[in-house]
Amino acid sequence: MAGLGDSLIGAVGLEVYGGAALLRSAVVAPEERGHGLGAVLLERLLDHARSRGVRDLYLLTTTAEAWFPRFGFARIGREAVPAALHASAEFNGACPDSAVAMHASLG
Repeated sequence: MAGLGDSLIGAVGLEVYGGAALLRSAVVAPEERGHGLGAVLLERLLDHARSRGVRDLYLLTTTAEAWFPRFGFARIGREAVPAALHASAEFNGACPDSAVAMHASLG
């Protein structure tokens, strides 16, 4: 998380399933976008995931498909996501079926 004074201006979330994990959120307050905060938060999340033994990181997105490739993510079919991750809230209604699945290898 990132804050400015008493305000939360950015956050990322990670849900770990053994060697695979799901990026749950990557959000920056609209007035703070374009200054690199999202990239800093995501790089920290990637380092944290690696330190936890995560080899494969997955995400679903409806709005940021073009932003994630700079961090090693590529679009994949939902069927390529491990079954354990399909039990998450993201795959069970939090994200619509139209959300794009993406994967990055951290190993």
